[in-house]
Amino acid sequence: MAKRNLYWRLFRGLLANPRYFYFVWRMDTHAKTAARLARDDLPKNGTFYPVKLDLRIVYACNLRCKMCAQWGDTGTYFAYGTTKLQQKLDLKVIESVIRELAPKGLRYVDMEGGETFLYPEIIELFRMLKSYGLFVKPVTNGTLLKKYAQDIIASGIDAINVSVDGDREMHNVVRQMDWAYDRTMEGLLALVEARARAGRYKPLIKISFTMTRHNKASALQKLCEELAGKGLIDVLVVKSNPIWVPEEKGQAYNALVEKHFGVHGISSWQGFLEDYRDFGAEAQDIAETLRAIKAKDYDFFVDTVPTVPAHDLPKLYTDYEWNLGRTHCPIAYVEPTIDSDGNVYDTPFLDIWFGERFQEFRRMLASQGGLLPICNRCCQLTEA
Repeated sequence: MAKRNLYWRLFRGLLANPRYFYFVWRMDTHAKTAARLARDDLPKNGTFYPVKLDLRIVYACNLRCKMCAQWGDTGTYFAYGTTKLQQKLDLKVIESVIRELAPKGLRYVDMEGGETFLYPEIIELFRMLKSYGLFVKPVTNGTLLKKYAQDIIASGIDAINVSVDGDREMHNVVRQMDWAYDRTMEGLLALVEARARAGRYKPLIKISFTMTRHNKASALQKLCEELAGKGLIDVLVVKSNPIWVPEEKGQAYNALVEKHFGVHGISSWQGFLEDYRDFGAEAQDIAETLRAIKAKDYDFFVDTVPTVPAHDLPKLYTDYEWNLGRTHCPIAYVEPTIDSDGNVYDTPFLDIWFGERFQEFRRMLASQGGLLPICNRCCQLTEA
């Protein structure tokens, strides 16, 4: 019965927003571009445009999650000065970029932080993006959803990703705040209730659970039991692939950047500095847990990424050299990211996109056969 009601609920959501589901499920431009690159058919400059835009709209966050590459135990933001940390993407600047890209085929805008809902004009941003007919999905820790629930529904955004690391006990340990779990669940409840009051079937409400060394497979199982029957989410996405980079791969990347750009000591990857080569037994436990929860009759879908057989999960963690058969990254041709202090204020975005420095980055990528040393556990590669 739970599954039947779930399929009916999501079917109505699909009818309400078919273009979003089609885009997300197929990601045609990404796949076709990757295939072209694999054939050594490099798109000519000026012939390709972003179909998806990632916005890191604010540095600030109200949590200090252990695994976070920005504010976690090894986070890079701690090295930033106060002035930089107070910066945010200006709403007018974002719209100027959207105005350039929407006529060229932009379809999807994803946004992150820091914590997305600490952006002072977050609802205005949603409304502006939707006014251009774009698909919109923020990523959030969920602790501020209760405050914004009604406005989120009214804005018409397509989906929302809420990061949760396990049951109450484990989530609060990882997030390092004893109120984190309860506020997130209160936010989800407020969002579901606001959606029901409005008689709408979007946004699609997703929880993203990333399995790292900081939580356990048992925490995933407990989370499923805590969520069961409450109608708080539509999909639980289990990411059995933390983003991580071994030290030697990070240093190899720095050597490439120095060679191609003359820039020394890039630190952006250092927040992901980790080594999971000792994680085989835990990965096997994860595989068994995933089999168990996917067999259950929950009132939400359970999706898993990457899409690899369960028996390959230990290899996913322990063998960084394995690229999952994904040999060429299309992101530099289809999906740019603008950071919170992104230097797009005085230069048209497409001048940057087709500019010499971006072209040199693409040449650097091609010189390495399609992937850079730090690419093999990037979510944009493994979740493709």
